[in-house]
Amino acid sequence: MAYLTCPDCMMPNNVGDDAVRYHCFSCSAEIIFETCAECGYEQAVPARWQVAFTCGKCEKKCILPRQRFYSTSTKANKVRGYAYVYPKL
Repeated sequence: MAYLTCPDCMMPNNVGDDAVRYHCFSCSAEIIFETCAECGYEQAVPARWQVAFTCGKCEKKCILPRQRFYSTSTKANKVRGYAYVYPKL
């Protein structure tokens, strides 16, 4: 089990290792997992950010894909941090 922090409410959640998304138990936000194309940083991103996010490591703009497939999505056990809203405030 991965023990991830929700990027919205900062509450920890238990998530299955092979999950590609989850709903936070505290704030009910849907969280997806994405990898930065620039630095390869795996991070948690709220699904309501429908277009882009700011990487939590290199702070570059990352575009969210319109279609997400299980086979190519980042898995929960690889997530190392969380993203920021784009543009970062």
